[in-house]
Amino acid sequence: MPTSKKDMRIPVVAGLLMEGCFLGMTLLGDLRARTFPFLVLYGLAFSSYVIVVAWLKHASDRRGVLTLILCLSLLFRLTLLLTTPPTLSDDVYRYIWDGRLANAAVSPYAYPVNSPLLDPFDSPQRALVNHNWMASPYLPVAQAYFAAVYGLAPDSPLAFQIAAVCFDLLAGLLVLGLLTELGAPRIGVLIYLWNPLVIVEFAHGAHVDALMVSLLMATLWTLASGRGRLLSAVCMAAATLTKGLPALLLPVLMQRWGWRRATVYAVLMAAVCIPFALEAGWGLSLPWSTTGLFGAIGIYAGSWNFNSGLFHWLERGVLHCVELVGAPSEIVGRVSALVARLISAALLGMVVLAVGRRSRRHGDDAAALLRLAPIPLGAYLLLTTTVHPWYVTLIVPLLPFLLPRQGETTHIDRFIVPGIYLSAVVALSYLTYLDPADPREHELVRLIEYVPLYLLLIWAAWPSKPNASRPDA
Repeated sequence: MPTSKKDMRIPVVAGLLMEGCFLGMTLLGDLRARTFPFLVLYGLAFSSYVIVVAWLKHASDRRGVLTLILCLSLLFRLTLLLTTPPTLSDDVYRYIWDGRLANAAVSPYAYPVNSPLLDPFDSPQRALVNHNWMASPYLPVAQAYFAAVYGLAPDSPLAFQIAAVCFDLLAGLLVLGLLTELGAPRIGVLIYLWNPLVIVEFAHGAHVDALMVSLLMATLWTLASGRGRLLSAVCMAAATLTKGLPALLLPVLMQRWGWRRATVYAVLMAAVCIPFALEAGWGLSLPWSTTGLFGAIGIYAGSWNFNSGLFHWLERGVLHCVELVGAPSEIVGRVSALVARLISAALLGMVVLAVGRRSRRHGDDAAALLRLAPIPLGAYLLLTTTVHPWYVTLIVPLLPFLLPRQGETTHIDRFIVPGIYLSAVVALSYLTYLDPADPREHELVRLIEYVPLYLLLIWAAWPSKPNASRPDA
């Protein structure tokens, strides 16, 4: 059924309202310093987004609608480029510093940012780098990206924002290409391209996750479209060496790669990592070193704890139990954190292995591949110790593939709802910085984020009828 002009009003009006919200953000200046006004505008933008996502169910897959979606997607991002420099996060200054060192032929893994040995490379951005007592936590492909962007525009936060937008839009085009390959509604790309979290965290925040997302989608596109399984292994290695999270999909991908492509992936990983480790060390000693290829990553994995859900409650529960048995107070916290991490890691491992086994049943079914992919990544977000808002951007480009294809009867599209919900409410974690002198988490924010999310996941998994067929993936 063709989309009527009346129906077209919904995406037009929703898109204009979203653009108005993004324009409002450009007037706020420091978004972190004006957390409440930012969250109000963000909430209004998300309300419009939810309305237009609901409209997708009744819309036809016309070229005119797709053109509108793509044009407004670009407009949203161009508008938020005006919010330079990023203020919700200061990660961009680490990117700039690492790029500065790389262009000076200095390994970003060799020294902490505050090392006097790096004083000859001093710059105003150096003082803005977070956690300056440790070397870089970013993997080699991310370092190559930082070096390239810095080489084109030294010391420019805007350059990193533009680069993030470019990779963000590339990810959107890959989502569109996959939807076309699968015979799914192409206008479903709106779920990714119009998501306010994605727009804010990449066009404003400049997060390197945009590169990771685009490389992950390139992996899935080359594999699902049949355009090169060997190339998919190369793209996957690059995605993993940007941020390690895509490695959670290896059990699914290896079912389709076979041993030859898996070997290519492993060889590329080793070939890229070893030279950096020979120069700066592996950083794998305990306690974790502040330098080396994996030193800062080890500190992050072993010590960071922010905005977590199930992990937080596991830790609190273990803490209570340890206190009851009279353990010395100086070790109670370490024990509870370690036990909670081990339980979370075990649960995540079980999910990843179960998804790997499930993928064997589907062979080369591209739709099944894309519908299985969000499971281990979503499980990571539910179980990890740290959930910054931009972490959630990893699952958003996979949500459009949950839409039913023509003639398909499935309830798997229900899982789009909890994914969108998390991408909306995770921004509430910015309330941590409401008082710069006392940044702290708020338990109410955690409850708002995770309790409804768990309920929505149960609802999405619950059969709608006693004899309802199970989802395809």
